[in-house]
Amino acid sequence: MVRKEGKALALVIVKNIRKIYKSGELSYEALRGMNFEIEEGDLFFIYGPSGSGKTTLLNCLSGIDDITSGEIVINGVDLSKLPDDKKTKFRAENMGFVFQEYNLINVLTVKENVALPLLARGWPEKLANQRAIEVLKENGLIHVIDKFPAQISGGERQRVAVARAIAGEPRIVWADEPTGALDTKTSFMVMDFIKFLNEKNKQTFVIVSHDEKILKYATAYIRIDSGKIESFERIKMPFEKILS
Repeated sequence: MVRKEGKALALVIVKNIRKIYKSGELSYEALRGMNFEIEEGDLFFIYGPSGSGKTTLLNCLSGIDDITSGEIVINGVDLSKLPDDKKTKFRAENMGFVFQEYNLINVLTVKENVALPLLARGWPEKLANQRAIEVLKENGLIHVIDKFPAQISGGERQRVAVARAIAGEPRIVWADEPTGALDTKTSFMVMDFIKFLNEKNKQTFVIVSHDEKILKYATAYIRIDSGKIESFERIKMPFEKILS
């Protein structure tokens, strides 16, 4: 957590960000001057209808896409000022990612899927596999460890995807419609799992969703439409701030 004079500051600070896509003489402003902050330990939702700019915002926040103007500061680091190689390194060391369609590799076992990002970061194979087993065991997924993604349920696949995202102990996890492909009951199961990890590990989760039912899990959320923030609501302080 960034601190100044003993005071805790936001983990993510977003200042007047804009994203403009151009094609020839045509341009489209996907993000139109957004300002907000995400506290460390938040379960923060970006909520809005399809086409509102949610995924574009998530991609910009995580540094996958560049903003046209403004600032995105994460743990004191302005992403827009980092060269591509340092930005990639910063993402690998500080961020985890969860996607709607799981993005698990079908020819790899569950354990191998969880270990893969660690191997990409340069972990020795033995340590990566040990960490994958540890994370799966800790989070009630040991029974699927040697199965392939096609052999487990949709809810289990998404929980494995979340376990993969947290295996490297990232500071923040970005999740793009993590319940979008699931039925209501399974969606709540996955969100219960995310909430459990958020509280146990004190990890910050930022979740894009159009599903109003799962907003009950949020510590805070913004509702966006047409690239603008329509409303911001803080429901409660993050877990570690409640305890402090």
